[in-house]
Amino acid sequence: MCFPFLLFALAASALVNGASGQVLSIPARADRVLLSATVVDEKGRPVRDLKASEVRIFEEGKPQVLAHFTKASDLHARVLLLIDASGSMNGELKTTSSRMAAFQVLAALGPEDETALAGFDSEYWGIVPFTSDRDRIKKGLEELVPFGSTALHDALDHAAHDIASHGEGRRAVVVITDGIDTSSQKKPDDVIARSRALDVPIYAISVISPLDDPASDQFVGKKTAGVAFQGSAVLVRYATLSGGAAFAVSDFHALRRAADQIANELKTQYRLGYDPPVGPPRFRRVQVKTTRKGVVVRTRSGYVPS
Repeated sequence: MCFPFLLFALAASALVNGASGQVLSIPARADRVLLSATVVDEKGRPVRDLKASEVRIFEEGKPQVLAHFTKASDLHARVLLLIDASGSMNGELKTTSSRMAAFQVLAALGPEDETALAGFDSEYWGIVPFTSDRDRIKKGLEELVPFGSTALHDALDHAAHDIASHGEGRRAVVVITDGIDTSSQKKPDDVIARSRALDVPIYAISVISPLDDPASDQFVGKKTAGVAFQGSAVLVRYATLSGGAAFAVSDFHALRRAADQIANELKTQYRLGYDPPVGPPRFRRVQVKTTRKGVVVRTRSGYVPS
């Protein structure tokens, strides 16, 4: 009869330890759900001092016991840079913007963080495996020559699987593209479901014309905007449902702000976990909240039990 009380006492003790800045980790079950989480304030600035005692997790609207809590500073990051090398990126502005975005992300990461580089057109290919050598990534970017059709959704599916196969830790896919897809075999909804299941946040930087950028004075409006604007909207769905963020940029200032925000969020990513209730293997909605006012937690929107 004392067993439930013992579990409660262990959980309470772990929460106290988490609140004091230590790593919270109750012995894991095989089916534990782990979530990569980004925490931001009302102005979109990363929150670096969230405590385990301030976190609330809900599955299908029902509260769950937080069993794992790790701050970003306790883990190194793995970032897969996915660069659009299709023919639609064949322009000086787009090519230069892609490299600048990659350079900005690299510069903001810590020396212990690892980056991999992959490219895609109608196919997906790895260029540089995970490394902390920034010069290798920069040299790899020089190999990208825009050509061919665009299989964006297929490439994102490959990238999410690749980074998920490299173990735990802070991780994300950062895709730099114009958002146009012309030849994917997979549908966006299928790829989004896969990225959520693998717990891989997707950050998207859409390099677009000022005519397609709502933040630009030259924006022509949704009714007459081109396919790039529509592609950006799809990337927003990827980012929102996977726990990442999406940016549409048409000038270098916006590009730098986007890259800086991505890097700052990766530096302050948290890892949360809970042991899910028993139930059928169907999609389950997950929501993470915090008791701290004016603060929002972004993470994947759900999962399917294995």
